[in-house]
Amino acid sequence: MAIKSDLTQSPQTLLSLYRISQIASAVTNIHEAYRIIMEEIQSLFSPSAASINLISPNNGLLEKEYALGYPPNIQDLALHIGKGLTGRVAFRGESRYAPDVSQDNRYIKLLEGTRSKMAAPMISGGQIIGAIDVDAESLNAFTQEDLEKLELITQESANVLEIIWRYRRLTNQSEQLRALLEVGQNVVSNLEIQSLWDSVTESALALTGARLCTLQIYDKSDDEMVLKSVAPDRPQWDDEVERIPLESSLSSSSVRTKRQVEFPNITTPDYRDLSDVPRDSDVTSCLSTPMVYEGDLIGIVNVYTRKRHRFPNDEKRILQAFASLSAVASENATLYSRVFNSEERLRKSERLTTLGLLSAEIAHEIRNPLTVIKLLFGALRLNYDETDPRNKDTQVIKEKIDQLEEIVSKVLSFGKAPESLASRWSVNDLIIDTCLLVRLKMQQQHIELSFQETEENAHVHAHKGQLQQVFLNLIINAADAMPNGGRLRIYSKIETNVQGAHCIAVYFEDSGTGIPEDIQDKIFESFLTGKPEGTGLGLSITKRILRSHHGDIAVASSSPHGTTMRIELPVS
Repeated sequence: MAIKSDLTQSPQTLLSLYRISQIASAVTNIHEAYRIIMEEIQSLFSPSAASINLISPNNGLLEKEYALGYPPNIQDLALHIGKGLTGRVAFRGESRYAPDVSQDNRYIKLLEGTRSKMAAPMISGGQIIGAIDVDAESLNAFTQEDLEKLELITQESANVLEIIWRYRRLTNQSEQLRALLEVGQNVVSNLEIQSLWDSVTESALALTGARLCTLQIYDKSDDEMVLKSVAPDRPQWDDEVERIPLESSLSSSSVRTKRQVEFPNITTPDYRDLSDVPRDSDVTSCLSTPMVYEGDLIGIVNVYTRKRHRFPNDEKRILQAFASLSAVASENATLYSRVFNSEERLRKSERLTTLGLLSAEIAHEIRNPLTVIKLLFGALRLNYDETDPRNKDTQVIKEKIDQLEEIVSKVLSFGKAPESLASRWSVNDLIIDTCLLVRLKMQQQHIELSFQETEENAHVHAHKGQLQQVFLNLIINAADAMPNGGRLRIYSKIETNVQGAHCIAVYFEDSGTGIPEDIQDKIFESFLTGKPEGTGLGLSITKRILRSHHGDIAVASSSPHGTTMRIELPVS
């Protein structure tokens, strides 16, 4: 059907076309543009109802974007392309007029009282993007000339709307690029790895306005996806999907292809077997974007939207650029961590070397005076009756002199395999002897020291001096945590360890100030100390001694009200 030239139209039609053409230069709000277009349609055709219908990129339906004479819930009046008179026009791209809708088998009744209807397609860039329709409550309400007017109005409206959409896209792209630069600077400057992951998910939400964002790292060795960050936080769900097999993950397609994968509707039964699909139904669509650095896949950034959403190419490109930037930031953080750890190990190595040299010098200087002390002590011939308390003190002094001599010899012969001096000892006796050594110190610090023996007198195969060094170190640490006095309770039990073997467990329970939470998992490292005068070697040496005896040490509990240390040794 031929369309008359604009110049042959009535002055009223030409004026309406002019007003619509001016929308692009005067209006940036799309709904304001719809309103002006509808006003011109109303002035030209005086319809009982009219609507601007656009094909939704999310679901492919013909949805009413703006309507006159329809109920408020126009979103419920969407049509499938090809259905109804307007749907047919949007499908074929040809105008249609029904003088009597009851005689048109394509007509679908959406409003009561409609007797005649006409619709024209909206075409932009050679693509049908929707249709404009007008209704009347009388038969034969429109003429062929009216249909031609509607075609002209519809085409001009499509041209104007395309200009506004293009402007909005450019504006959005500009805002997204600015946001990408801002979040990119924030992400790249973050060198702590977990903080980086959290920054990535929060920034992805800021970029897209999505409902949920997750970041999963791909563990290639175990073929698993490891959840590192969720924004906003969902603790219970996080625990369920912290580590899952790749085949059970929504991210599997993106991992295998190293490409973005879009999921329009993850609420369908097809996704029930995937462990990391949120089950609370507040998200519908998802876009998985791979984080790739120099060809190696690091992880996946998943962005979820509340409503069904078709991710436009501009949004996909921004997310892919952001994910790539995040991959670079991840590599930077990893390299920084390695360098930092290497420097830390180097510093520790230097301090250990210095300490070793200093220890050797000190040991050399101690050896001669110690030999003199040992000889003079032996010459004193301090033989007391067994009932005399000084007899026990004399034995302890002799043992400590022997222990000091052994330590000096070990330091001087560092690197040589020491001769085994282990034998079978009663744990109860070793602890009692150690408590005797510190009884005066405990009294001076107003610390109540008690020891509850095991019902069975358990024995261990051990080096007596080294085990007493362990007990002594733990008792002194507990005392230092109670500068104003307190209670130190030591007790031992026969228990079964994680390997299922019987062991002797000794607990040191104090009423001190506790171990700061941020260093609880590091207290057995060398040079970590909370004391101004401390060396940071006590607990590190304690752990090494226990490991050499096939035992171990751990923090059983710690709070501002006290700490309980637990050591375990195999029963002999």
